[in-house]
Amino acid sequence: MERTQGCGYDRPERGRSVMQWGQIKTIFIISFLLLDLFLLMQLWANRENDVIQEQTDTTLEEELEVQNIDISNVPSEVPNVTFLNAAPKGFSEQELNSLREKENQNVEVYNDRLVIATFKEPVEIDKDNIQESISDIVPISNLYSYWGWNEDETTALFFQKMNNRTIYYSQGALLMIRTEDGKITGYTATLLDQVEGESGEIQQDLIPPMDIVSLLYNNGYLQENDTIEDMKVGYYSLVNLNAGEEYGEQVFAPTWRVRIGEEFYFVHATNGQVLTNNEGDFIESTIKAYDNQLSSGAPGPVQPSEEETEE
Repeated sequence: MERTQGCGYDRPERGRSVMQWGQIKTIFIISFLLLDLFLLMQLWANRENDVIQEQTDTTLEEELEVQNIDISNVPSEVPNVTFLNAAPKGFSEQELNSLREKENQNVEVYNDRLVIATFKEPVEIDKDNIQESISDIVPISNLYSYWGWNEDETTALFFQKMNNRTIYYSQGALLMIRTEDGKITGYTATLLDQVEGESGEIQQDLIPPMDIVSLLYNNGYLQENDTIEDMKVGYYSLVNLNAGEEYGEQVFAPTWRVRIGEEFYFVHATNGQVLTNNEGDFIESTIKAYDNQLSSGAPGPVQPSEEETEE
């Protein structure tokens, strides 16, 4: 009887133990599954982050390649260029003497800063080799770099060079060749001189070339099948002071000049602002400024030298 009673009470205890152990195993299994799921999600999230990071690093180049945009001429390094302080400069005696030697030119100087030359007889010009063809007839042309020929205005533009870099679209740093029927009829010229100042000592990191490319692409300036022909840093000012007038220093910012096909774009090299300038409007406003100088004061003619006077 005691053995039978003991066996009867033992079975429920063992049954409860087996059931509890099964529950514990189920809890463990569920816990391990949840842990595996969590780790899998973490692994997937990390993988997606890696993919996103990889896409971020390569998307621009891949997109440009898909769009057949040629960036082979984009420089790989950022030049070290500071802001430029400049003020109007009078032409030197040597420069005026070189003008004085030209018999076919009537030359007048306004405020010592604006030269206006008119040819007595128009001179043939080679538009395809203009920089070399004017070196003899415009002695000061070596101070400028050739910018381009404007067919509508029949005018050739040369921008002054400073620190081996070009000052773009400044009426105070310009050589403008006037032509008619393919012949030079005259020219106007102004100069700037670098001056010391706090702005000229400002050193800021310039925006890297590929960031400029990205900016132009994202804003629609760089499009399918385009080619970046050239890219370099020069100087540009948002304020264009009238040529030949008395004014103080002017600050020119380092600016990326980007040539896409036959179009030119200027991008401020420290803040990324895209600067616009219409060549025809610039020529017209410059001619107007020169006309104002002509009407506002008497010119100072380039006098012949003493030897020429004695003759």
